[in-house]
Amino acid sequence: MSREERERMKQEYKEHYRQLLEQKKRLAAYERKARVMQSLREIDPSPVLESFQGALQAVRERIVQAEARLEVYLDHNASTGSENISPEQAEAAHDFTRKQNAKDILSEIRADMGTIEREMEKKAGEITSEKTVQTGLRKASEDTGESEADPARTNVNASKTIGRKKT
Repeated sequence: MSREERERMKQEYKEHYRQLLEQKKRLAAYERKARVMQSLREIDPSPVLESFQGALQAVRERIVQAEARLEVYLDHNASTGSENISPEQAEAAHDFTRKQNAKDILSEIRADMGTIEREMEKKAGEITSEKTVQTGLRKASEDTGESEADPARTNVNASKTIGRKKT
């Protein structure tokens, strides 16, 4: 074997090895993506959706109650004591009371939403999930008797080259 032939074979080996590393990176990325997608498919969204629907229903009920109280209050104020004041004053008083009541109702709704949000966070904290990402590495390390998987093998960005990489 001549020196040039040996160098040519060495370059071919390097190129082949680089391609092999690139394929391993792609495979690792695909496997990671597949595990994540499988985990997402296995998540049961019904408890979260049920609590959200309950919170939404509570807000709707609160809004209906507030609108009913506002309607009763406005009807009551419109029917009493409006004979002694001018129409402009009555309109200004009506606008003021309506705005004030709307502000009060909004603050109550915001307070209720805060309570509902805390309840939802509490319920979400109670939901447990099993970690499924990277379970293949643990199983492999248990099968081989190793305590941990080799971090250099699990790191997708790690690359090893023989000699300088041609640019």
